[in-house]
Amino acid sequence: MIEIYSKDYVAEQKAKMADRVEILKKKGIQPSMTTFLVQGRSANAQYAKVKGRFAESIGVDYHLVELDADTTTEDLIQAIEEKNQDPNTHGIMIEMPLPETIDERQIRIAIDPDKDVDALHPIHLGNLLQQRPSTIPNTPLAAMKLMELADTEFKGKDCVVIGNSAVVGRPLAELLEQKEATVTLCHIFTKDTAKFTRQADIVCSATGVPHLVTEDMIKEGATVVDIGTTYTEEGKLLGDVDYENVAPKTRAITPVPGGVGPVTQVMLFDQMITRLEKEAD
Repeated sequence: MIEIYSKDYVAEQKAKMADRVEILKKKGIQPSMTTFLVQGRSANAQYAKVKGRFAESIGVDYHLVELDADTTTEDLIQAIEEKNQDPNTHGIMIEMPLPETIDERQIRIAIDPDKDVDALHPIHLGNLLQQRPSTIPNTPLAAMKLMELADTEFKGKDCVVIGNSAVVGRPLAELLEQKEATVTLCHIFTKDTAKFTRQADIVCSATGVPHLVTEDMIKEGATVVDIGTTYTEEGKLLGDVDYENVAPKTRAITPVPGGVGPVTQVMLFDQMITRLEKEAD
């Protein structure tokens, strides 16, 4: 059984990105990212701070814009538009989910696609479906990278993705299909998710339901990628997978924490830096 920890890969990539950022600076480009955080969700605030520490470690300017909990859709769009027009802002992120009072669809299309580092704008999913990707959602990209690091075979394999969000489940299913896997996408209305996972060579879960995936749902030798994260009242981070009991049955498995999350940060900054490098050439 392979435990797919991300620590070594992340450290290696951070060092490389720090060098790449220095080269951009010598060309007169200071990479800069802005994250908008609507207050009210402690987990969102934690994620925003993690990104800030990552940015600092590689030399990227990071600006966290904290907005009141009563911020309206129009308020947030106006704030985004200011950064869209700012030539010194190269990446824009919105901490999701937003309060129910804000129209998330309007926010997604308000971001300049070229600065949309989290691939929230629908144009990015459309490009991915056309196999002409612009920005790819970072979490699915991270999941794919970890499976590749574990020498996972995709072609002809049966895969189940649990969770059908537009920024994780659906793009991950597409990335797997582009690797010539056969993919089943399960969600909250799937009558018997275990019926599908028990036959799967690869199971990826992204629901945020702690220990949703149990030992009896996984066949021997499967690869399991845990993308879900939930904080308990005590501050403990849990994944979708009952790791302790599932892990012994698997060929390879990602832990929570220490698996997909840190690599998601790598993909976020790598995609922005790559775009700036192309523009600088």
